[in-house]
Amino acid sequence: MSAGMGTKWLAGTLLGLPLAIAACGLGARLTPGGWERGAVIAVTACLPLWVAVISASVLFRSSRAAWLWLLAGNLLAFGALAVARTFTAMGGTAS
Repeated sequence: MSAGMGTKWLAGTLLGLPLAIAACGLGARLTPGGWERGAVIAVTACLPLWVAVISASVLFRSSRAAWLWLLAGNLLAFGALAVARTFTAMGGTAS
């Protein structure tokens, strides 16, 4: 076990859950039938996606890189989710 693997795992655990939720929420929001049709699939896909993020987080070169990349991914995912919500609230086609 390399030095920093525990903190890489911790980064994947703590930042991976909101990242998985945002990614699944974005997928549900952008489905053609609206979020109501994609909600069950999104909830079902959230846990495997979270586990994949946790598993992939140990592949970063350093703990700092894991924290920073996962934080940037969260910011990007939640920003995209906010844009999608705003777009659909304004009467966009992805409702």
